[in-house]
Amino acid sequence: MDDKDFLDLKYTKLNRPTIASNHLHRQRLLDRLDQQRYRPLTLVSAPAGYGKTTLVSCWLEACDSPSGWVSLDQGDNDLRTFVSYFIAAVESMVPGAFRKTQTLIKAPDLPPMVNLASVLLNELDLIEPPCIMALDDYYLIEETMVHDLLTEILKHPPQSLHLVIATRHDPPLPIFRYRAAGQISEIRTRDLSFSKAEAKVFLQNLLAKPVDDTMVAALNKKSEGWVT
Repeated sequence: MDDKDFLDLKYTKLNRPTIASNHLHRQRLLDRLDQQRYRPLTLVSAPAGYGKTTLVSCWLEACDSPSGWVSLDQGDNDLRTFVSYFIAAVESMVPGAFRKTQTLIKAPDLPPMVNLASVLLNELDLIEPPCIMALDDYYLIEETMVHDLLTEILKHPPQSLHLVIATRHDPPLPIFRYRAAGQISEIRTRDLSFSKAEAKVFLQNLLAKPVDDTMVAALNKKSEGWVT
Protein backbone atom coordinates (compact mmCIF):
# COMPACT_ATOMS: atom_id res chain seq x y z
CA MET A 1 0.00 0.00 0.00
CA ASP A 2 1.16 3.56 -0.65
CA ASP A 3 0.51 4.90 2.83
CA LYS A 4 1.23 2.01 5.18
CA ASP A 5 0.76 3.95 8.37
CA PHE A 6 -2.64 5.54 7.81
CA LEU A 7 -4.37 2.81 9.82
CA ASP A 8 -1.35 1.55 11.78
CA LEU A 9 -1.65 -1.91 10.25
CA LYS A 10 0.30 -4.74 11.83
CA TYR A 11 2.06 -6.18 8.82
CA THR A 12 3.14 -9.29 10.72
CA LYS A 13 -0.52 -10.36 10.45
CA LEU A 14 0.15 -10.87 6.74
CA ASN A 15 2.87 -13.46 7.35
CA ARG A 16 1.82 -17.01 6.60
CA PRO A 17 2.65 -19.31 9.53
CA THR A 18 5.74 -21.44 9.02
CA ILE A 19 5.47 -25.23 8.93
CA ALA A 20 7.18 -27.21 11.69
CA SER A 21 9.88 -29.65 10.61
CA ASN A 22 7.94 -32.59 12.12
CA HIS A 23 4.72 -31.66 10.33
CA LEU A 24 2.72 -34.60 8.99
CA HIS A 25 2.27 -34.04 5.25
CA ARG A 26 -1.41 -34.81 4.56
CA GLN A 27 -1.36 -35.44 0.83
CA ARG A 28 -5.01 -36.55 0.59
CA LEU A 29 -6.18 -33.15 1.80
CA LEU A 30 -3.61 -31.19 -0.21
CA ASP A 31 -4.73 -33.00 -3.38
CA ARG A 32 -8.34 -32.19 -2.58
CA LEU A 33 -7.55 -28.49 -2.14
CA ASP A 34 -5.70 -28.49 -5.46
CA GLN A 35 -8.42 -30.33 -7.35
CA GLN A 36 -11.14 -27.93 -6.23
CA ARG A 37 -9.19 -24.71 -6.60
CA TYR A 38 -11.34 -23.74 -9.59
CA ARG A 39 -14.18 -22.99 -7.16
CA PRO A 40 -14.29 -19.41 -5.80
CA LEU A 41 -14.33 -20.40 -2.11
CA THR A 42 -12.72 -23.00 0.12
CA LEU A 43 -14.12 -23.27 3.65
CA VAL A 44 -11.98 -25.05 6.25
CA SER A 45 -14.25 -25.34 9.27
CA ALA A 46 -13.52 -27.34 12.45
CA PRO A 47 -13.04 -26.82 16.21
CA ALA A 48 -9.70 -25.74 17.66
CA GLY A 49 -6.80 -28.15 17.36
CA TYR A 50 -7.72 -29.93 14.13
CA GLY A 51 -4.89 -28.39 12.11
CA LYS A 52 -6.82 -25.91 9.95
CA THR A 53 -4.13 -23.23 9.88
CA THR A 54 -1.34 -25.75 9.37
CA LEU A 55 -3.14 -27.43 6.48
CA VAL A 56 -3.85 -24.18 4.63
CA SER A 57 -0.33 -22.88 5.23
CA CYS A 58 1.19 -26.15 4.01
CA TRP A 59 -0.97 -26.05 0.88
CA LEU A 60 -0.03 -22.48 0.05
CA GLU A 61 3.65 -23.25 0.60
CA ALA A 62 3.50 -25.97 -2.04
CA CYS A 63 1.02 -24.23 -4.35
CA ASP A 64 2.11 -22.89 -7.74
CA SER A 65 -0.08 -19.78 -7.42
CA PRO A 66 0.87 -16.62 -5.52
CA SER A 67 -0.96 -16.30 -2.23
CA GLY A 68 -1.79 -13.79 0.47
CA TRP A 69 -2.60 -14.30 4.14
CA VAL A 70 -4.33 -12.43 6.95
CA SER A 71 -4.37 -13.70 10.54
CA LEU A 72 -7.58 -12.09 11.76
CA ASP A 73 -8.26 -10.92 15.31
CA GLN A 74 -10.94 -9.06 17.27
CA GLY A 75 -9.57 -5.72 16.05
CA ASP A 76 -10.67 -6.53 12.51
CA ASN A 77 -14.36 -6.16 13.37
CA ASP A 78 -14.49 -2.94 11.43
CA LEU A 79 -15.14 -2.74 7.70
CA ARG A 80 -12.41 -0.18 7.02
CA THR A 81 -9.82 -2.16 8.96
CA PHE A 82 -10.81 -5.48 7.41
CA VAL A 83 -10.62 -4.14 3.86
CA SER A 84 -7.28 -2.48 4.64
CA TYR A 85 -5.75 -5.80 5.69
CA PHE A 86 -7.39 -7.64 2.81
CA ILE A 87 -5.99 -5.35 0.12
CA ALA A 88 -2.61 -5.13 1.89
CA ALA A 89 -2.33 -8.92 1.67
CA VAL A 90 -3.23 -8.97 -2.02
CA GLU A 91 -0.91 -6.05 -2.75
CA SER A 92 1.95 -8.04 -1.25
CA MET A 93 1.58 -10.08 -4.46
CA VAL A 94 0.32 -7.39 -6.85
CA PRO A 95 1.61 -3.94 -5.78
CA GLY A 96 -0.65 -1.00 -6.57
CA ALA A 97 -3.68 -3.13 -7.42
CA PHE A 98 -6.21 -1.20 -5.34
CA ARG A 99 -5.75 2.50 -5.96
CA LYS A 100 -9.49 3.24 -6.14
CA THR A 101 -10.32 1.09 -3.13
CA GLN A 102 -7.57 2.75 -1.12
CA THR A 103 -9.00 6.17 -1.94
CA LEU A 104 -12.39 5.07 -0.62
CA ILE A 105 -11.13 3.59 2.66
CA LYS A 106 -8.91 6.62 3.35
CA ALA A 107 -11.88 8.99 3.07
CA PRO A 108 -13.38 10.31 6.33
CA ASP A 109 -16.66 8.54 5.56
CA LEU A 110 -16.89 5.14 3.92
CA PRO A 111 -19.27 4.76 0.98
CA PRO A 112 -22.15 2.29 1.30
CA MET A 113 -20.88 -1.27 1.60
CA VAL A 114 -22.32 -2.28 -1.79
CA ASN A 115 -20.44 0.55 -3.52
CA LEU A 116 -17.20 -0.35 -1.75
CA ALA A 117 -17.66 -3.99 -2.72
CA SER A 118 -18.21 -3.05 -6.37
CA VAL A 119 -15.00 -1.04 -6.57
CA LEU A 120 -13.02 -3.73 -4.75
CA LEU A 121 -14.49 -6.44 -6.97
CA ASN A 122 -13.65 -4.56 -10.17
CA GLU A 123 -10.04 -4.11 -9.07
CA LEU A 124 -9.80 -7.76 -8.01
CA ASP A 125 -10.99 -8.78 -11.46
CA LEU A 126 -8.01 -7.02 -13.07
CA ILE A 127 -5.39 -8.93 -11.05
CA GLU A 128 -2.97 -11.16 -12.93
CA PRO A 129 -1.94 -13.89 -12.41
CA PRO A 130 -4.71 -15.60 -10.43
CA CYS A 131 -3.97 -15.76 -6.70
CA ILE A 132 -5.20 -17.33 -3.48
CA MET A 133 -6.27 -15.25 -0.47
CA ALA A 134 -6.46 -16.93 2.96
CA LEU A 135 -8.39 -15.47 5.90
CA ASP A 136 -7.41 -17.33 9.06
CA ASP A 137 -9.41 -17.35 12.32
CA TYR A 138 -12.46 -15.91 10.58
CA TYR A 139 -14.65 -17.01 13.52
CA LEU A 140 -13.41 -13.89 15.34
CA ILE A 141 -15.26 -11.67 12.85
CA GLU A 142 -18.69 -10.63 14.13
CA GLU A 143 -19.17 -7.43 12.16
CA THR A 144 -22.15 -7.88 9.83
CA MET A 145 -20.82 -5.51 7.18
CA VAL A 146 -17.69 -7.63 6.78
CA HIS A 147 -19.81 -10.73 6.17
CA ASP A 148 -21.98 -8.72 3.78
CA LEU A 149 -18.91 -7.54 1.88
CA LEU A 150 -17.68 -11.09 1.27
CA THR A 151 -21.20 -12.18 0.34
CA GLU A 152 -21.36 -9.37 -2.21
CA ILE A 153 -17.96 -10.30 -3.69
CA LEU A 154 -18.93 -13.97 -3.94
CA LYS A 155 -22.16 -13.15 -5.81
CA HIS A 156 -20.03 -12.53 -8.89
CA PRO A 157 -16.58 -13.83 -7.88
CA PRO A 158 -13.55 -12.66 -9.87
CA GLN A 159 -11.76 -15.39 -11.79
CA SER A 160 -8.47 -13.99 -10.50
CA LEU A 161 -9.13 -14.82 -6.84
CA HIS A 162 -9.63 -18.00 -4.85
CA LEU A 163 -10.74 -17.22 -1.31
CA VAL A 164 -9.90 -19.53 1.61
CA ILE A 165 -11.64 -19.11 4.97
CA ALA A 166 -10.33 -21.04 8.00
CA THR A 167 -12.67 -20.89 10.97
CA ARG A 168 -13.85 -22.73 14.11
CA HIS A 169 -17.48 -22.48 13.02
CA ASP A 170 -19.30 -21.65 9.81
CA PRO A 171 -19.50 -17.94 9.00
CA PRO A 172 -22.89 -16.30 8.29
CA LEU A 173 -22.48 -16.58 4.53
CA PRO A 174 -25.02 -18.23 2.19
CA ILE A 175 -23.15 -21.55 2.21
CA PHE A 176 -26.14 -23.60 1.05
CA ARG A 177 -26.39 -21.37 -2.02
CA TYR A 178 -22.71 -21.83 -2.76
CA ARG A 179 -23.12 -25.61 -2.48
CA ALA A 180 -26.06 -25.61 -4.86
CA ALA A 181 -24.07 -23.57 -7.39
CA GLY A 182 -20.93 -25.69 -7.03
CA GLN A 183 -18.98 -22.65 -5.83
CA ILE A 184 -17.54 -23.99 -2.58
CA SER A 185 -15.04 -26.62 -1.48
CA GLU A 186 -15.39 -27.73 2.15
CA ILE A 187 -12.87 -29.30 4.52
CA ARG A 188 -14.53 -30.21 7.82
CA THR A 189 -13.81 -31.97 11.11
CA ARG A 190 -14.32 -35.44 9.65
CA ASP A 191 -11.81 -34.64 6.89
CA LEU A 192 -9.21 -33.14 9.24
CA SER A 193 -9.41 -36.01 11.74
CA PHE A 194 -6.40 -38.31 11.57
CA SER A 195 -6.96 -41.62 9.87
CA LYS A 196 -5.40 -44.67 11.53
CA ALA A 197 -2.56 -44.57 9.01
CA GLU A 198 -1.90 -40.86 9.65
CA ALA A 199 -2.02 -41.38 13.42
CA LYS A 200 0.51 -44.21 13.12
CA VAL A 201 2.94 -42.14 11.07
CA PHE A 202 2.54 -39.19 13.43
CA LEU A 203 3.23 -41.30 16.53
CA GLN A 204 6.20 -43.02 14.93
CA ASN A 205 7.70 -39.66 14.02
CA LEU A 206 6.99 -38.31 17.49
CA LEU A 207 8.40 -41.29 19.40
CA ALA A 208 11.14 -42.08 16.86
CA LYS A 209 10.33 -45.81 16.98
CA PRO A 210 7.74 -48.25 15.61
CA VAL A 211 4.35 -48.30 17.32
CA ASP A 212 1.85 -51.09 17.78
CA ASP A 213 -1.20 -51.03 15.49
CA THR A 214 -3.52 -51.94 18.36
CA MET A 215 -2.28 -49.01 20.44
CA VAL A 216 -2.66 -46.65 17.48
CA ALA A 217 -6.22 -47.81 16.83
CA ALA A 218 -7.19 -47.42 20.49
CA LEU A 219 -5.65 -43.95 20.76
CA ASN A 220 -7.20 -42.76 17.52
CA LYS A 221 -10.62 -44.03 18.61
CA LYS A 222 -10.34 -42.35 22.01
CA SER A 223 -9.21 -39.02 20.54
CA GLU A 224 -11.67 -39.29 17.60
CA GLY A 225 -8.80 -38.31 15.32
CA TRP A 226 -8.29 -34.98 17.08
CA VAL A 227 -4.94 -33.79 15.79
CA THR A 228 -3.83 -31.84 18.88
